[in-house]
Amino acid sequence: MDSPFHFKTWIVLLLATVLISACAGTARGTKTSVYQHEKNVSVEDFSLSKADAMVIIRYPAIIHADAEQSYFHAFSINAIGGEVPPANRTKKATTRIAKSVIAKSSYYVMTLYRELQKELPPNTVLLSPHIIMWDREKGLYSRPILATEQIPSVVTIDFNVYSYPDTDEMMDSPPVTFGDLVTPLFVVHSNRWTRPPTNGLWLSSDPLVQSAWTQSALQARSEVERKVDQAGPNYQRPLDFIAFLNSRSRTRQALPVKSARGDHSDINAVEDYPVEKIMMDGTLLENLAEDWTQDPFAESFVKGAANRVKQTLNSVNHDRATFFARQIALARFDPELAIAFLAQSGGESVRARLQLAEALIEAERKFLASQSAGLYEGTYAGDYGMQMRQMIEGEYKLLEKRRVQARKQNVTTAVAALALVTSVYGATATGAAGAAFLQNFAGVFMLGSLWAMSSTFKTQADSAEMSEHFLTLIAPALERQMSVQMEWLESKEKITAIGFAEFRNKTLSLYQARVRSLQADVTDRCVFKQPSFSKPGRWYGGCRGGAASDRGYGVVEDPSGNYVEYLGAAKDGMASGTGAMIVRKANRVGAVYYEGTFRKGLPDGTVKVEEPSQKSRVREFRAGVDVGKGSVSKLHSLTF
Repeated sequence: MDSPFHFKTWIVLLLATVLISACAGTARGTKTSVYQHEKNVSVEDFSLSKADAMVIIRYPAIIHADAEQSYFHAFSINAIGGEVPPANRTKKATTRIAKSVIAKSSYYVMTLYRELQKELPPNTVLLSPHIIMWDREKGLYSRPILATEQIPSVVTIDFNVYSYPDTDEMMDSPPVTFGDLVTPLFVVHSNRWTRPPTNGLWLSSDPLVQSAWTQSALQARSEVERKVDQAGPNYQRPLDFIAFLNSRSRTRQALPVKSARGDHSDINAVEDYPVEKIMMDGTLLENLAEDWTQDPFAESFVKGAANRVKQTLNSVNHDRATFFARQIALARFDPELAIAFLAQSGGESVRARLQLAEALIEAERKFLASQSAGLYEGTYAGDYGMQMRQMIEGEYKLLEKRRVQARKQNVTTAVAALALVTSVYGATATGAAGAAFLQNFAGVFMLGSLWAMSSTFKTQADSAEMSEHFLTLIAPALERQMSVQMEWLESKEKITAIGFAEFRNKTLSLYQARVRSLQADVTDRCVFKQPSFSKPGRWYGGCRGGAASDRGYGVVEDPSGNYVEYLGAAKDGMASGTGAMIVRKANRVGAVYYEGTFRKGLPDGTVKVEEPSQKSRVREFRAGVDVGKGSVSKLHSLTF
């Protein structure tokens, strides 16, 4: 707590600053997002699997006590929209803004969740709140609190809102989330096989492109290396915003990007979403705390952004997008079945195991969908959401007053602006005078529950305890007993559990009790060869004489960081027949994708080619050499 003396001193200092800039700006934003006029589309899902989710939405929800100082520092020195003067980086108001980014992200993300949830099939939109962590080896990073990201998903969205760290610039041009102004940051990514030239990265807010690209490349490489070595944990991608805060000194690359404006859907590049400070409709904010039937954030941004996400869903082969995530999910139940899945082996025993395992994964998805619904109810529809709406309404009214008075050159508005800064970003005061001053602006206090969360965390608390506190304070509905009905063949069974760990134990037990013997000639100890690589790699699938044969998945890499992935038919240890291949060279940005027919490890015949910053094209190859334009009618595409 600040003493009354320190509180008054701080007010005087900030008052002087605000007086100087009282007429500098009126905190305006754009009323039209680049996605505002995106056409509404229906999602067409031709997936063979019922286990996958359509969308997983990740967002920052809480900070571990050990990570607070690192997060505050990184937030202040990696400002989006300008450079914060060193003297302003350590202000208490800056740390409050850093916390407000998380608090408001937890609120605004629910609008995106609700909009997608009502448009997409039931139980296919999942929330994944993240806790921000720090250690000496990784620096600042994040990890999911729930098990949501273990479910195969067609696309994943990273979402948060943003505010410039320096309150001195709040009324000017830098991005801010305050009152009727919202600056969204988001990234859309998927499995590398959905768009190999960009490692599966589809869309990114401009400041996050570099970090999102790096994370997608790391994710792709780690999954390849895991297939080669058959060791190591699955790569856990941190939130791209947190990766951005942790990557100030990294080298900037020239990346394949395209504008979010205009139709460039056929170009294999990352859609670059500009930083937008969006102004929501004031008429929807005037009584937001009482009437929130029409969400102002949905009207100004989310509906258009959701339509853009649905367009991505329609452009992606869902089975391709979830193929490798399904294989990882199957391996939790049955490693042998996971290998047979990569090989696309037939046979009744394989089909029976696969149907059972996917039915259980679908049940897990439904359980996690119930947790997401509980998280929404606790965050948006509960006390947290009500207090947040009261705060946003209060911020808006103070901003409007500031705008009107600024036009009249009335310096008394500086007092209102100062009160807004001190109250909303958590300045505290002791003593009757300070308390009375702040009570005048009680409607715009930062959420008490947010500070309650922070105060309950001890530095030595481990991550499990952190998650437990978070669930208790934000969404107690997550810990209630839930039941999911699993359907498999002609049978139905209800699985009831409190918490996902108990639910997972029950699904594993069910699988082990009902599994049949597997009859399939597949292995993960077979060699896969590529003409340009001196040493062979690993093959998962059919095998003859120790070499890749029939259908399966092969991967090979060299010490320089070059690698080749192949999915399809093979003969004598090499790609032969219909298949798809990703070729990654360490000295090139992105990867090249070939799909069609192969012989002796090389494209041979009619082949579709995808490269960074290029349109997909169909070409004719002879022994790996492009000899001219190919015919689409002769193209043999890979079936996932």
